[in-house]
Amino acid sequence: MAALQQLHGNSGLIGALQQKLDGLVGLRSGFLEELHPRVRARVKALEKLQEAHDGVHEAYLEEKKALEAKYAALYAPMYKARSEIVTGAKEAAVPDDDEELKAEIEAAAKDAVEAPKGVPEFWMIALKNNEELAQMITERDEGALKHLIDITTSALEGEDEDGDELCGFKIDFHFEENEYFEDSVLTKTYHMDDEEDNLLRYIESSEINWKSGKNLTVKVLRKKPKPGAKNKKPITKTEPAESFFQFFYPPEVPDEEEQQNMSEDDAEQLQDAMEQDYELGMMIANNLIPDAVNWFTGDAFADDEEDEFDEDDDEDEFDDEDDEDDEDDEDDEDEDEDEEEEFVGGKKSFAAPPAMGGAAKEGEQPPECKQQ
Repeated sequence: MAALQQLHGNSGLIGALQQKLDGLVGLRSGFLEELHPRVRARVKALEKLQEAHDGVHEAYLEEKKALEAKYAALYAPMYKARSEIVTGAKEAAVPDDDEELKAEIEAAAKDAVEAPKGVPEFWMIALKNNEELAQMITERDEGALKHLIDITTSALEGEDEDGDELCGFKIDFHFEENEYFEDSVLTKTYHMDDEEDNLLRYIESSEINWKSGKNLTVKVLRKKPKPGAKNKKPITKTEPAESFFQFFYPPEVPDEEEQQNMSEDDAEQLQDAMEQDYELGMMIANNLIPDAVNWFTGDAFADDEEDEFDEDDDEDEFDDEDDEDDEDDEDDEDEDEDEEEEFVGGKKSFAAPPAMGGAAKEGEQPPECKQQ
């Protein structure tokens, strides 16, 4: 797994790398000069072939962009129609060949059973049927996620401040009016270095404008005063709370000085957090959104399970080490039994600044950059 390194602004690291590169250039030059002249001639021929290959590859990338743009335009009306059916903006026709469903609809009409609007909780159920995303969703999150009416993704367009073409993708979470926050759209944006190297530069996220007392990402712990204590008021402290909406708070990236003083463990933890964030974004964009109805019905989850067990056919045992971790967690909870949790609203528990750059996992491809 590629290491995450933020080179921008880190002159010391850049200088060290440059010295190493200069040394490698010298080694390459000396190595070639020591080859037999006929071998050097063959290397020259190979370099010419490489130049021709690179030209063909450039043409491939241009055609790939055009092809992806073409099919994005073909997908768009399908996603729009899906959204209209899910939200109830448009009624879906009953399949002509489904006589059983037609009979059930007629029976419900006779019994005056009113149908709900659209497909209730479509996106929340789709999210919960994905194992990775389900682990992020708490019971408290469900109240807000019931108001999630669409998830869309698109490639970045335009240029950055330096005039370079933007590369990467964004994911938009569309919400109907709800009691939790003011926003109708929450956006997560992944900025890539370029389509070929597939390097993650940084991540941006919408700021969630929580309504009073409804912030799902923080909790207040209230500890009862000890008997006989002079101060009878409960002691309170605020902590981040587990929540799906922590997805909109990317890992905080330290400044240049702090980066230089980071321990190896801290750097690895930040790397893991950034890679996990990127993998979730890719999974939502490339798997959940295109295949949403199958995640809703559970068919996609079943397919995932089949693939997982196909890969593990040669393994005889499963890892049970998590049992010990669960026991440790229970012990930690017992130590805090005097504390009562009360979830309250308020400001963000921490900021959501741009994140460190890094490389995508092998085999993963983000949406292509738009050709300007």
